[in-house]
Amino acid sequence: MNKITQKKGFETRSYKLDSEAEFIEVNYKSIKEKLKYKIHLTEVGNEIQYEADNVIVGKIFIGVSSLITLICLGVYFFGNPENPRTYIVNSILWGVVSVFGFLKPHKDDIVIVNGNKPVRLFRTKPNEAKVLMFANNLVQQANTKKKEMLIDFDLEKEQFMENLQWLLHMKMIKKTELEELKFEYELKRLL
Repeated sequence: MNKITQKKGFETRSYKLDSEAEFIEVNYKSIKEKLKYKIHLTEVGNEIQYEADNVIVGKIFIGVSSLITLICLGVYFFGNPENPRTYIVNSILWGVVSVFGFLKPHKDDIVIVNGNKPVRLFRTKPNEAKVLMFANNLVQQANTKKKEMLIDFDLEKEQFMENLQWLLHMKMIKKTELEELKFEYELKRLL
C-alpha cells in the first residue's frame, strides 16, 4: 500500500510513496492551511505511536450543551416562558458551543516517530487496519532506504562500524545481522 487519503471534518491528509521510493509526498488541507511537501525516506522514523485526546469528556460536554440547546428551544416553542428572549439567547449560545464541539477535530492519530520528521495519520480513517498497513509499509521502506545508505562496504572501518552500531541501536538490524555484516566487511577487505 503506497498511498492513503484521509478526511476528517474539514481536514484532509494525503500521503503517497513515489515510484522510486525516495520520498513520501504529503498533501495537507484544512480550513486555514494548505501544505504540500516531500519527506525523504531517510528522515522518516521507525516507531509507530498513538496519540489521542480524552474524547469521552468532550463527547459528554457536547451532549450536555446540545441537550441544553434542545431544552431551551423546547421551552420557548412549547412552554409559556415569562421571558422568551432568555431562552432564545441561551439556545443560540449553547447551540454555537455544540456546533463548535462537533466541528473541532479531536486528536486520535497514529504517529511515526524517531526520525527527523514525524508522519501523522488519522487512526480510523478509512479504518485502523489500512492505516496500520500503510504505516508499517512506510516504516519498512524507510528502514530499507536507511540500510542501503548506511551499509556501504567502501567506507572506512570506523565509519562502517559506527553505522552498524546506529542501525543496531535503532533496532533496524539484530545482533546476528551485525556480526554477519562485520564478517562480510572483513572478508571484502581481504579480497
